Amino acid sequence: MFFACRTTPIIDSMTGRNRYFRSSPIRVIMAALLIVALLPAAAVSAAETAPPVAWNVTFSPEENSKFDAVANTADGGYIALGSALTKVIGGRGDLLLVKTDGQGNEVWTQRLPDIEAASVAETADGGYIVGGYNISAAASGEDLAYQGTSFLIRTDADGKEIWRQVLPGEKVSAVRPTADGGYAVIGWLWNPPGSADDTTAVITKTDANGTPTWNRTFPAAAANTGVVTADGGYIIGGTKSPFTYDIGDAFLIRLDADGNTLWHKNYAVPVIFDVKETADGGFVYSANYWYGLVDAKGDEVWLRNMEGLAGYAVLLRPAGGYVIAGKDIRSGEGFALGTDADGAVQWRTTLPDTGVYAATGAPGGGYTLAGIRFLSPVSSAAWLANLEETATPTPATPGFGAAAAGAALLLLVAVGGRRG
Repeated sequence: MFFACRTTPIIDSMTGRNRYFRSSPIRVIMAALLIVALLPAAAVSAAETAPPVAWNVTFSPEENSKFDAVANTADGGYIALGSALTKVIGGRGDLLLVKTDGQGNEVWTQRLPDIEAASVAETADGGYIVGGYNISAAASGEDLAYQGTSFLIRTDADGKEIWRQVLPGEKVSAVRPTADGGYAVIGWLWNPPGSADDTTAVITKTDANGTPTWNRTFPAAAANTGVVTADGGYIIGGTKSPFTYDIGDAFLIRLDADGNTLWHKNYAVPVIFDVKETADGGFVYSANYWYGLVDAKGDEVWLRNMEGLAGYAVLLRPAGGYVIAGKDIRSGEGFALGTDADGAVQWRTTLPDTGVYAATGAPGGGYTLAGIRFLSPVSSAAWLANLEETATPTPATPGFGAAAAGAALLLLVAVGGRRG
């Protein structure tokens, strides 16, 4: 770094003639060091304290259970969906549907045998729509041939099944209610052995009874997530293949309400696990090691690295910014972190002996996380936890550090001038 010394003309109030203050290199260096020392004050004051864990609850610890999805309910509670691995060797687990109050206390539990959990949401009448699936694999030459069947299950307010629709060949990732009373089912199809690509991404629109009205497919893709957008369209995201995550495989696809593609873009990350629409029509996503923001046209606004962390869930913070939650791949521990609107991390909390697979906003502020709690090396329980963040973050006083440093520099100049 180079410092230039200059002579600055100053008008002598007594003579009206110019005199010169000569800035010595030592004084300039001292001022620069003072600026560097004071500027971090602004950044430090902007940092926030991680929200405390208000409550955490485990479910079905005797069954090696876990939660894969969680959603808010109109009564201020939650509906959580997961699996209870009642069959330790072979077979499939039971789908676990749990209703809780706002503090995570169990209201009721329903089970559906031999189904893996994917997605859950409350319906307009207070019932629930559940997405689940089965996957099987058989040898086909030197390869494994994967086959799947997905289930769209409608329940009443007590979690009792009303109807079920079968979607052959599909692995469902997300089910979202639509404004017309139907549903959007997002996932992928398994391609036959020998195909050029492992999977084909699919979004299926159904009516209120779960009968498909249209579907759209996208080759060489597997959709992990998706939401209904504010204009009634859709955004889906995922990766090229569920078996290989390579840089550049991640994608987002924007569709209108009729399923017509508006844009389809890839990003320089391996996979997208979750996506949410922002207030200005853009989209924030979470991924392995990364999270990013794109505008309404899918163009990248920023991309942030979180080395070693898998972000399985992303939420919008009410006061601005985002929450990313998931699992530290290195330590195996759950985590959540909060950012500002530019993606800069403001706080981070570690949740020992857990993994976070889903998250939703809490009605009174804060965030409710869903996933797994490891009780021992061979046992686990489905788990919910609430992070209490009710206060609006107080940003640093704009320009505080720069103003303080500038004042210090002026002081040095003034002192130097009196000596000149």
